[in-house]
Amino acid sequence: MTNNNKPKIEIIDDPNLKRVYSNYVSVTTAPHECNLTFCYIDPLDKGPSKIIAKVIAKVMIPNSLVEEMVRIIELNFNKTRKILEEIKSKK
Repeated sequence: MTNNNKPKIEIIDDPNLKRVYSNYVSVTTAPHECNLTFCYIDPLDKGPSKIIAKVIAKVMIPNSLVEEMVRIIELNFNKTRKILEEIKSKK
């Protein structure tokens, strides 16, 4: 157990799961969960009046996880942004 009495979570990777690339996500919420539908839009496959977004994964998470997830994504993205800005300023 950690200092705050929460058990440590060990992530075990499943080698059968494939990593997928998504360039579009649809987010919907319900009273108890948040639904994330990850899609891929082929930039070469755009029609004049319709863009096709092929669903590649659907993930449902409890609403209790959303706020922490947003915070962690923001924290990590800001770290990456800072590194990229430092690299760009050295050029």
